[in-house]
Amino acid sequence: MKIYFLLLVIMILLLYEGIICSLYYVPRKIKIISFVALILMTIRYITLIILLIVKDQNHLYMLKPLVYTNFLCIPICGIISVFIFVRKNTIKLRKIILISGVLCLGYCIVIYNSSANTAISNLYGYTIKLQLENYFYYTSLIINSILIIMGINLFNTRYSNKLGSLLIVISASITLISVLLTSINTSFNFLLLGDISWILTMDYALNKVKRHM
Repeated sequence: MKIYFLLLVIMILLLYEGIICSLYYVPRKIKIISFVALILMTIRYITLIILLIVKDQNHLYMLKPLVYTNFLCIPICGIISVFIFVRKNTIKLRKIILISGVLCLGYCIVIYNSSANTAISNLYGYTIKLQLENYFYYTSLIINSILIIMGINLFNTRYSNKLGSLLIVISASITLISVLLTSINTSFNFLLLGDISWILTMDYALNKVKRHM
């Protein structure tokens, strides 16, 4: 449990770095989307800490919309990272907004139509499990597979950020494996590893934008 708590704190610190960078240093065209995505991820990890330390399970079901925001935010962070690492001045903001809107709509539909069950774990404290969470897993597998392909293509693109491209492939691969392992065995929160890898990639991307301003 101590290691899990430490990982949650590390994740919040990484998110804080990204939030500050997106709020003060990145161009306006990606400021709002990156800021909102990172804030929602931060809320998820604050929620996980609450579930870890809380003693009373009353009203925990109200946290249902906040626990799974990584399935919404990680794809958005991945897409933003791809556009940044392309190293083109014309970031397709409309495409990012459109994809984000579709993901947000799908997320809300699943959350609204899915009942939630609470359980207690020796590692995580209380946990919340959605009846329809498999839809999130399937979508994550598809999106991260696409991001792996995009990362490989980006690596072979002239003038692209090679390290950034490699980070995309690594992060998407870790997330892909994490989702598969989670669907097989829920005794460990493998998704945390995918989240950490993607936020590290996002922080690197935002810092690259900061340095080129």
